[in-house]
Amino acid sequence: MLNTKYQDGKTDLGFLQGNFLLSQLDFADGNTQKGSLSVAIGLRVIQSLQLNQGKKMDLAEGLEADARNRITWAYFMLDRAYNGSRNYSLCLSDNHFTLPFPSMRGQNENAMCGSLQKRSMSQGHEADQGILACLIQLYSLWGKATEWVFEPLATSCLPPWQSGSAIAILESEWMQFETQFADAHRYMNVDFKRRAREDPDSRPYLSTWLCVQFLFHSIQCLIHHPFVTMIKLRHMSENLSATFLQKSFESSLLHSRWIARFVKEMADGDIRLRDPFFGYLAAIAATIQLEHTGNRNPQIALLVNNEYRVLVEYITELASQWESMYALVTRINELASRRQNHGSLFYNQEGFSGALSSMPTPSNLPRMSPEDESLMWDILDITSSPVNRKPGVSDITVQGSPEASRTNRTFTRASSKHANREPTGNPILDSQTSQTINETSEWSFGNQGHHSHTFATSVPDIPDWMIFGDFMSEHL
Repeated sequence: MLNTKYQDGKTDLGFLQGNFLLSQLDFADGNTQKGSLSVAIGLRVIQSLQLNQGKKMDLAEGLEADARNRITWAYFMLDRAYNGSRNYSLCLSDNHFTLPFPSMRGQNENAMCGSLQKRSMSQGHEADQGILACLIQLYSLWGKATEWVFEPLATSCLPPWQSGSAIAILESEWMQFETQFADAHRYMNVDFKRRAREDPDSRPYLSTWLCVQFLFHSIQCLIHHPFVTMIKLRHMSENLSATFLQKSFESSLLHSRWIARFVKEMADGDIRLRDPFFGYLAAIAATIQLEHTGNRNPQIALLVNNEYRVLVEYITELASQWESMYALVTRINELASRRQNHGSLFYNQEGFSGALSSMPTPSNLPRMSPEDESLMWDILDITSSPVNRKPGVSDITVQGSPEASRTNRTFTRASSKHANREPTGNPILDSQTSQTINETSEWSFGNQGHHSHTFATSVPDIPDWMIFGDFMSEHL
């Protein structure tokens, strides 16, 4: 029917809505080629109808004008969610979208005054353009981040620590978004878990808010992923900034832990994000956490392994519905089983970055085998072809690294005390606090072989709040 409408030139609102739903289903099923073609057709139709251009809305058009606005932004977000990859590029750049942001239903019309090109410079309570506007802006940043990650390596590009480099610009835009994020939507003010349990009417807002939080932290996870850092730096010809490497390491750990935190809070609030795109974001965070499961400090290794398992169990739950998520879990498990084949990708994981006899260079960055690199790319690239097999309920197990498994056996009591609750995931287009980690101070450090030295000398030079604290900084 859609093909007939397209051939007859009847590309109206109904065609766009139907084509969008089919595109979304194709992507979720792993049929990325068909999904990308459908998105491209939809965006060309939007261009031909000039729906992407900011024009004064005719009030007489009412709900249909609002629907046209929403479907245009829906294509914008779907394009950025799935088309930034090794095989595809974004169909339309941000500057093609000059229409106003949509508002949540029942929201003040003033929330529609902003756009990607004309954003509010207000701050705090005056900056609120609606939670959907926040989500659209983050999808814009996500599209730029994936383009940078998957673009061909340029030998003449600036080092990431220099002003004007691609990653410096991304960081600046990300922090600028943070400064204009309205107080009403900040983590401390939303009270997510209580509202999810006690206020059913708030669930559409909370689901969109969760999408915002996932994207906000995932942008940092992606651009500071240790594998991405290794790939981007190893072809350089000059010394590397040890401070940049250390800050990149800390940022990836911090924000990947936030993703695990929100997965646990979704379980507590019984709100499920079932869109496989958010399973993919959890996979990025999981591969970062996997790097830390072999930490020589058993306390840290156990804690991080628990968070790694929370993330993989969330993807495993999605795998019961989406074949593409089954493929993702399979790849993560394979990466975990192969982890003994390469050292940590993090630079200077257990030492102070300034205590170096010489500056790091591309030649002494950690390396992965070609097979492991290919596997990591398949995990990071959302358009990678899925495994041609449907998962069974008991078909998937959550694996950890060999080091993490040994740590779990050593700390059976602590592991059972902090057993993971089954994570859950509920799609919404319209639309923390994890258990106290300080309880780990009860664990014993005695008689652990080469780990029997004091706690102070065994903990890496990472801020305490990053690993053990119940309060985390850099949250929205």
